[in-house]
Parts: sequence; structure tokens; C-alpha cells
Amino acid sequence: MHHEERRRHRRAAIAALLALGATAGILSVSAAGCGDEACEGSCIPGSGAQGPGGSPAGGSGPGAGGSGTAGGGAAAGGGGAIPDAGPDAPPPPSYSFVVFGDNQFATESCTSGVSERLAVPEVIRSLTPTFVMHVGDLMDHGYDPGAYDKLVSCYQGMLSELPFFPTSGNHDMGSGAILDYRTYLEGQLTTRNTAAYGGDYASDFTVTYGDDPNQYSTNPSNPGSTSDVPSGFSFKTYYSMRYQNAYVISFEIGTHWWSNTPKSWLHTHLDEAQADPGIDHIFVIMHHPLYSTHMEETSASGECVKPVRDDYEQLFRDHDVTVAFNGHVHLYEHFYVPDDGSATHQATAPTTYAHDGNAIHYITTGGGGGPTPSNCNPPPAPKQQFSYDYLQTRNCGYHVTRVQVEGKKLTVNVLAVSGDASSQSTDTWDEFTIE
Repeated sequence: MHHEERRRHRRAAIAALLALGATAGILSVSAAGCGDEACEGSCIPGSGAQGPGGSPAGGSGPGAGGSGTAGGGAAAGGGGAIPDAGPDAPPPPSYSFVVFGDNQFATESCTSGVSERLAVPEVIRSLTPTFVMHVGDLMDHGYDPGAYDKLVSCYQGMLSELPFFPTSGNHDMGSGAILDYRTYLEGQLTTRNTAAYGGDYASDFTVTYGDDPNQYSTNPSNPGSTSDVPSGFSFKTYYSMRYQNAYVISFEIGTHWWSNTPKSWLHTHLDEAQADPGIDHIFVIMHHPLYSTHMEETSASGECVKPVRDDYEQLFRDHDVTVAFNGHVHLYEHFYVPDDGSATHQATAPTTYAHDGNAIHYITTGGGGGPTPSNCNPPPAPKQQFSYDYLQTRNCGYHVTRVQVEGKKLTVNVLAVSGDASSQSTDTWDEFTIE
């Protein structure tokens, strides 16, 4: 059976199961407030979203298509997209968002000598996106008292205007930092985002948080089973967000030793996104990369990418994830990875990629202000070949990634940022479309 036909059959089966569960009341979740603990079995208050239930889970290559195009066959929407409607149909969704990460604020300073740490949020404000996503390491020492109050203060202008959806990084986790991050996250997803967006936030954004009924160890020194949660422990700060035709999944992951997102929970949300005919794009935000030319592929004792890729990539492939955004590495890299594993690196990257469910884009966008590699311009040489085989473009320096959504079409712009809080300039590093 052809890949696209398998996807259609899978989506139909999942949709039927979800409909059956909703009819039986299995998926109905009441709204509840969030305190110090994650809100078990609840959605963000007022969202009206239904929880996924939390039950355990048990292509063709890119080729060269046309002028500057990667991917084979006609471009199509992902995640359960439906054919274009007739002339009386409403216009396709049109909006934009910005992704960045690794600003790593110090508790005592918003810049620590790097003025771009405050230039970045001003550039984002000037781009007027609908919302902003962050790929982790919001603070340098997340365990410092008042760390996330400092974050809110440093980003006051941006956070007062734009809904902000973060994910945790390793600097937001260790030495008990994850507990303070969790408290900050719950306020961000509710109070601050509502104040920034206005009264329609709860109806326009469907945020599902605290819906995993399973219990996990919260002691890294005494982890539980690793069959579902790769690290064996979790603080359950992962969540999903839907806006118009996009479904976003936010991970809890720092290093590969702190890979805390349960595969069962992830599977459930990916099933839900893939079965929904209104979803054209599935995005993941996570701190640790699955591909990187700046990290080792494997290591007996150090950081590396293969363990995280082994944990999660097959789920991404099975559910036609469109783009996975990450940070951790303080530079920009774009990888294009077909389901069949064929290499895609070439001297000049394509400017257009097919949105056909046969490949995943992995984008590292860790240029929010944290220390850059010492030999940043030009970027340091790749450390290993496996990731390099899928590399499209890379650059080094402070930057943000902007995504314009026009129905099933995505236009990605990567902008270098220089300046400070009062004066900024940008330069286009990369631009491509997925359609």
C-alpha cells in the first residue's frame, strides 16, 4: 500500500476510535485550575479542549523535483489535511509565529554583556507574529531564587503583547529548577497569555496540559521504568497547543539523560493531531536536537544526539510531523530527513520542499543570546557525518526563526539579529518554503 494511502487508512481508524471514546465520555475533561502540581486530567482553564485520555501506546526519497525543489510527488498537507474546498469556502488560515531559544538570562542581569539578548525580543515584536515559541534554556541558572520573575521582567514588552509558549531546557531543570519552571509555565499558559492576547485566547488557542494520568518518579537519582519515559522520571511539564490548522507539542527534555517526555503521552497527542482533518501542520518544540553537526552522534559519557533520535524519531515519522524545532546548540541548522533515510545534503539547498508527509524538517534555532561557539564565523566544522548528510543550511550567531503560515504552505525565514534593546538590525540567513 502506498505511503499516502496508509496514512489515510490510519487517520480514518484513529478518528473512529476518538469519536467512539468521546461518545462514551472517555475523552471528556473538565477544566480545572493549576496549582503547584500539574493539573491531572485537565485542560488549561477555559480552553474547552478535550484531554487525549493518556492510554499507553503500545516513503519515497527527496529526489530533485523541479527548480530548487526537494521532495517527490504533488505537495500535500500533513497531519490529516483535506482537499481544497470550493470557491465559497473561507480563505485558508493566515498567521505567523516566531521560534527561538537559549537566551539563558542570568538572574542578576538581562544581558550579561550580550546586548542581543534584549535585541531579540524587540525584533520579535517588530515582526508582529500571532504567537511566539521558545525551545528552552530561558534562564542560565533556573534554580536561582526569583529566576523566572527575572525572565518575565527581561521580556516584559514581548510577553505583554504576544502569547508565549515555552519548553524547558537543561538549564531550566537541574538542581530543582524544574519545579520553579513548572510554576512559571502554568502562569504563562494561563494568566500571562490571556492578558497578552485578550479575551479570545481561550477560544483561539486550545492548550492541553496536565492530562497524563500516569505517575512517574520525580527523582533523577531513583528513576522508574525507562520503557515509556526514557529517563525514568518526569515532572510532567509537557503539553500540546492547537491554533487554527497547527498542532504544537512541547516536550520536557534537557540532555539525553533528562529525556522526560513519555512516549505513550506523545503517541496519544500525535494520534489526535494526525486524525484531525483540520490540522495541516504538526510542530514539535523541544530543547535537545535529534540531529546536529555540532554534537557527537554517540558518546560513552558525553552529550550526543542518537539516543534522543532513537527514542522519538519513529513516532515523528509515523505521524507525519512537519517540523521539529530545538535549541541546546547555539547556532542555526536546518536538516531535511526523508523517511527512507536517503541523504539530502547538497552544495546549494533547495528553496522549496514538498509538504507530502515523506520527510521531516529539523531546525535548530538556539540563537537567543547564550554563548556562541568560539569559532562562530564561519561556523565550526561538522563533528560527525551522519547529521551532515541531511544538512541543508547552517549559520552561527544570534537569530530568530519566523514561520508564515498560508493554509498548507509554510514560509520559513531565519533572521540574524544584532543591536540592543533600543536599536536593532536584521539580516536574512535562510528562506525556504514547505508546500
